[in-house]
Amino acid sequence: MTNSTEQATKGQGGLTRAALFGLCPCCAAHTLWDAPAGFAPSCRSCALVFADYEPRGRGLYIVLLPLTFLLAAGALKLDDAVRPPLWLMLGLMVAVVPGVIIGVLRLTKAALLIARLRAEGVLA
Repeated sequence: MTNSTEQATKGQGGLTRAALFGLCPCCAAHTLWDAPAGFAPSCRSCALVFADYEPRGRGLYIVLLPLTFLLAAGALKLDDAVRPPLWLMLGLMVAVVPGVIIGVLRLTKAALLIARLRAEGVLA
């Protein structure tokens, strides 16, 4: 026999599903992301307003600054180890850096959204 909390949370998107696929934490519809790393104003299925929970301002610097230093250190280490041509290094950085930053921002914002929704009692 299943308990009621297990049934209430069944089908809801988790952190990775919300970050990667844009699933709403409440109804699991693909409505979370409107931009690569920006929430949609609200869910079109359950009408949950994401804009109220989106982190703004300097709060994400705690994630972005160390990530920027790690990416720069990785680029320098790669340059020392492999010595690729400048055009290849620039092309690699143009391809890798935005993808990593957007991915980490999506993961961080989804985690903060889920934490804030749980703190307010919207999610179980």
